[in-house]
Amino acid sequence: MSRHLSTWRRACAFAAVAALGAALPAAAMDLNGFLPEAGTGDVALSFTDEGYDEFWAGETRVSDPGVGEVEIQSLSLWGRWGFTDRFAIVANLPYVDADSDGLGGFEDSGIQDLSALGLFRFWEGGPHSLTGGAGVRTDVGDYEANLPVDLGDGTTDALFRLVYQLTSGKFYVSQQVGYDARGGDAPDGFPFYTEAGWTVGRVTLSGFYQHYEADGGTDIGDPGFTFPSNREEFQRAGAKVYARASSRWGFSVAGFTTLDGRNTGDTSGFSVGVVAGL
Repeated sequence: MSRHLSTWRRACAFAAVAALGAALPAAAMDLNGFLPEAGTGDVALSFTDEGYDEFWAGETRVSDPGVGEVEIQSLSLWGRWGFTDRFAIVANLPYVDADSDGLGGFEDSGIQDLSALGLFRFWEGGPHSLTGGAGVRTDVGDYEANLPVDLGDGTTDALFRLVYQLTSGKFYVSQQVGYDARGGDAPDGFPFYTEAGWTVGRVTLSGFYQHYEADGGTDIGDPGFTFPSNREEFQRAGAKVYARASSRWGFSVAGFTTLDGRNTGDTSGFSVGVVAGL
C-alpha cells in the first residue's frame, strides 16, 4: 500500500471518532471500516464542548428550572494499533466536566468510562468489506451515576459491532450496526452509525448520522425510575473536516446536533482534535 493511501486511510479512521467525544457512553465506539496496517497505529486527543437547555422526559421535550442549562466539556484520549492488516484494537478514555446552572446545582467532573474493542476484517471483495468488533466498556472513575446531570451510567457493558464499508477511490461510505449488552439496570441497546466521506488533497470531508435505540427501560418521571434505567435514545447528525499536516500529523474540526431523542438532552456542540501516527 502506498504511503499516500495509508495516510488517507488513517485520516478517515480518525475522522470517525473525532466528533463524538463523550456525549453519551453509548456513542463512544461508533466506527467506520478502516483499519491500520500491521505494526502501525494512531493516538489522538480531542476536545468536545456541548450543551442543552431542553431535554426529553420520555418522548416530550421540556425545560426544567431545576436542571437549567447544561454544559458538558470532555477531553478524550483515543488510540488504535494494528497487529495484522486484518486485526486491530481501539480504545477510548474521556475526562468529562459536566455542570448546570439550574436550581439543583448539578456538577461533576472526572474520568468517565474506558472503552476497548478488538476489530477483525473478516471479508473483503473489491470495494466492499465487512469488519466485526467485540469489546467492553466499564467505568473507571468514581462518579455518581443516578443524577439528572452526571458523567455516565456507571455500568460495565459488552460491546459488539459489525461494519459494512464501500470504498471507491477517495470516496467511502460505511454502515455500522451494533449491540450493547449493558450491566446494572441500564437497558441493552442498538447503536447504528452511518458515515460518508470524500478526500480532496490533504482534506477529508465527511458527514455522519447516529441513531441509538434502547431495548426497553424507564421514562423520566416513571414511579421508581433511575437515570441508569432510562430508555435513553437519540438521533444525531454532524459534519467533520480533517486536514493532514504531514504523513504523521493531522487536525480535525466537527459539529453535531440532536435531531430527536428520548430521556436525553437536546444537545449540540463542536469538537476539535489532533492525531499522531505511530
